[in-house]
Amino acid sequence: MKKEILDLMNCPQCGAVLLEKSSESLACSKCDYTARMVQGIPLFTDVPATIEPWEKVERGPNKGTAWRKSNWKFLNGFVKALPSNAKILDVGAGHGDFADIFEGRQYYSLDIVPYPEVDLVADLGEVNPFKDSAFDVVVLMNVLEHVYECRSLLKSIARIVAPGGSVVITVPFLLKVHQAPFDFARYTPYFIEKMAADAGLQVESLQGYYDTQYLLNESLGNAWQYSIKTQPKSQQFVARSLVFIIQRLFNWFGKVTRKGFIDATQSQPNPAPVGYLVVLRKKA
Repeated sequence: MKKEILDLMNCPQCGAVLLEKSSESLACSKCDYTARMVQGIPLFTDVPATIEPWEKVERGPNKGTAWRKSNWKFLNGFVKALPSNAKILDVGAGHGDFADIFEGRQYYSLDIVPYPEVDLVADLGEVNPFKDSAFDVVVLMNVLEHVYECRSLLKSIARIVAPGGSVVITVPFLLKVHQAPFDFARYTPYFIEKMAADAGLQVESLQGYYDTQYLLNESLGNAWQYSIKTQPKSQQFVARSLVFIIQRLFNWFGKVTRKGFIDATQSQPNPAPVGYLVVLRKKA
């Protein structure tokens, strides 16, 4: 494991120094606390028995859905403006979907599954082994919707963010259920603001990603999946023909309307974003 990350941690039971006892465990220097290690990755919480690890998917600025691309653009812009010595923790990093953005940075990654790309395993809502104010930035990219006790997690994260530091969040809003059965919530700006305040954080920016074309295509896909197969065959033929025509109309519509864009939630009188992109700040 990275020696630097050990310097950012302490015993979650008594607060004393953690030592790398062997290649198989970390041990507290004061109490009887230990954390086992798997292939050099310390596990502070058990991997949920019902979770199935996800296969690695190649990610990048121009790969994936429109929502994913907006996430990349948002995070990349934020990270570029950070000081070179900023300490960054990526919570729910998985296979390192956004790791390329942090190349050359003091970057550490965490998940609840010991993927080869992560530095440690922990559910921070249950066990947080990091010292107070250990990081300048904590990143949660499409993570909070998969956390049942999201408010407890954010409060735990607020403790390890340095004064003046940031918590960067993206969460979907008008997006289908994914990574079932671990997809628990969709958030409004009002919930995000209240959750941040309860954790002692201030909302620095709260933007939405708006993309009419994306939502239209999602709706058409739902119609194809759920509304056609149950009809008599004669109606299925008509419906599929109409979907073919409507799809092309949507494509033409997309050429004459505004492309997907990121903007402040207050800028839209009737906001219906694909998702939200948020920066929270801890008071200096």
